[in-house]
Amino acid sequence: MLSIDVTRKCLVAEGWCPVFATNKIQNELQRATVDSNSQIGTILHVLQTKESPPTYFQTNKFTSSFQEIVDAYGIAKYQEANPGVFTIITFPFLFAVMFGDWGHGIFLLLATSYFIIREKKISSQKLGDITEMIFGGRYVIMMMALFSIYTGLL
Repeated sequence: MLSIDVTRKCLVAEGWCPVFATNKIQNELQRATVDSNSQIGTILHVLQTKESPPTYFQTNKFTSSFQEIVDAYGIAKYQEANPGVFTIITFPFLFAVMFGDWGHGIFLLLATSYFIIREKKISSQKLGDITEMIFGGRYVIMMMALFSIYTGLL
């Protein structure tokens, strides 16, 4: 949300951002100024505060689904260990202990392999609700399938 500063005739925004993203944010603000033909430039000023910043965990396409599972139960406080890292192994392992069937695991592995191989093509398409949810969790399901195959064979 932006607030209007009538004395300086500008919009002011305050928010948190990761330290490594400040240059990118500054570049995007300057690009937005140029694209909108604004007469007023943009200023990014870092404020010092005693407040504890919000938690930010950088994820990639493999770890983002696991992080979402953890975030559904609660978000770690600032400078606490990220429980999402442990979830990458423990969640599929517990699934495999409950449902260790190698046949079902092979079926899941084939389905998720299809989603992973055709990732770029599928991500550009409009998917239904259920298909989009399965596509979003393709790496979680792949890990669950691998662990299920292993447990089923044991």
